[in-house]
Amino acid sequence: MPKPTLQHRVRKIAPGTTLTDYCQQAIPLLGSRTAVKKAVHSKRLLLNGRPARLNDPLQTGDQLTLTGTGLPKARKFEQEIPVVWEDSHLIVVNKPAGIAVNGDRIRTLENALAGSVEPSGEPDALPRPVAVHRIDLPTQGLVLLAKTKQALMAMSQAFEHNKVHKQYIAVVHGRPAPQGTTRAPLQGKPAETKWEYRRTVPSRDFGHLSLLELSPVTGRTHQLRLHMQQLGHLIVGDKQYAGPQKTVLNKGLMLCACYLSFQHPTTQKPIAIKILPPPKFEKLLDREEAWAKKQ
Repeated sequence: MPKPTLQHRVRKIAPGTTLTDYCQQAIPLLGSRTAVKKAVHSKRLLLNGRPARLNDPLQTGDQLTLTGTGLPKARKFEQEIPVVWEDSHLIVVNKPAGIAVNGDRIRTLENALAGSVEPSGEPDALPRPVAVHRIDLPTQGLVLLAKTKQALMAMSQAFEHNKVHKQYIAVVHGRPAPQGTTRAPLQGKPAETKWEYRRTVPSRDFGHLSLLELSPVTGRTHQLRLHMQQLGHLIVGDKQYAGPQKTVLNKGLMLCACYLSFQHPTTQKPIAIKILPPPKFEKLLDREEAWAKKQ
């Protein structure tokens, strides 16, 4: 059987972006610097038909070709991962906060699933589920992984062309407008986030806290966290971007990926998957509201 081939056309990127940096974000099978290096050194990654080099600068319209999966052997990591939805092509799980989706480390979602999810029975089955996208290490919630090569390629393209709809629930500082959109660029790239108000409570220590529904139209690194911080509505528990601002500690990041919808790559049927945010989100708001009323 010939090795599978993934074709990827580079879309609009910032000047000076290197092959290594780009591939980590755009090609799920190359989700770490190590994976990109291995693909380049084994000549499995081509740039415009020739073997790619790690520091090759990329331009809009460049063609990347990847042969084979090149999947590294999974490392043993045992952690129970709730499966929310699954078929022979895809699997959606509820990633716990505190573990990475993938990368050159042991505590990853992919490593945990490799030991608990049986490979697909399809002819182009991957040896283990491969994440199609990522959410931050401290973020909990829905992650879509592919179980076949065809599903991986199709869903990677769907994410790249913003054909997958995602929604998050977050607790933030302050009282945002009932709804709105921010298009502030991030990392020199266009970025867009929509939000919608759900609940606001007074807080003895923080003025007000609010429950929001966040919808990222683009998928920049830490997009929701940065956009909310820039708007003056830091996500509760986000120590990385809090700076001098005080926030709730020891409760984790109050951000959960709660909704995914997409067209199935094989059946073409619409798929919509939803979970509830952790109970601690509402418990925090109830507690803050009760304390404020006692003053």
